[in-house]
Amino acid sequence: MKTAQHPLVKNYLAAVARETAGLDEERRNELIADLDEHIAVALAEEADPDDQAIRAVLARLGDPRSIAASALGESPAGVSVRRRHTVVPLVLLALAGLAAVTAPVAGVVLAVVAVVALWATPQWQTRDRVIGTAAALLTPVLLGLLGLLLGLESAIGGVAAGGWTIVAAAIAPLAVAAVTCVYLVRAGQRSA
Repeated sequence: MKTAQHPLVKNYLAAVARETAGLDEERRNELIADLDEHIAVALAEEADPDDQAIRAVLARLGDPRSIAASALGESPAGVSVRRRHTVVPLVLLALAGLAAVTAPVAGVVLAVVAVVALWATPQWQTRDRVIGTAAALLTPVLLGLLGLLLGLESAIGGVAAGGWTIVAAAIAPLAVAAVTCVYLVRAGQRSA
């Protein structure tokens, strides 16, 4: 296995990439390439580097936040302030869930804006972004299905039979938004 494909190296380089989101893309890619090359050179001396050898090389390079702070010309404390900007997609997702109950069109618009903000924020890995996108798109689908059920129930059993569907239609978007926000917060903390 090439060292650049090793999970420890991939996670380390991804952490540096997240922490250096304030750099322009060219400079960030150059920094990642330099680190990748340094890791490969340091591990080339070993026939088959194990996890312990890789961890030792990564420890000598330093913490991703320290590397980012040096690259950004800031102190490590200044780097963590940037994390406040990652709250925007979470707030938009929560508002999309709330708006979906009262104004479905506004909920869809907010969900789309939340997805764009989610993909523009470097804190989350691609997997987390895909899950957030799927959850944001799930809300309109759920509302459509619940509306269809409500229509069927009204046609079959009268208006009274649709009471539970109305409650579900009100709770489902809020629940999806809440669960998604909690997931993304935890995923962001894991990757920090």
